[in-house]
Amino acid sequence: MKKYEFVAVKVKNNPVANATLSEHRRVIEEYASKGYSYKGYFPTLQGPSGKIIEMDLIFELDA
Repeated sequence: MKKYEFVAVKVKNNPVANATLSEHRRVIEEYASKGYSYKGYFPTLQGPSGKIIEMDLIFELDA
């Protein structure tokens, strides 16, 4: 049986420059240390131009 975890991550948006995201690396490393595999992401909130503002990172664990 597989167990899945979904972790919400927000993109810190700078109105002058492009949006940046660095928190995802910390989250992926944290879950990898617990035995989870990173499986991908799903955008949960997009801005008017289509830029991703929030996403769920998806992790899998063999249970």
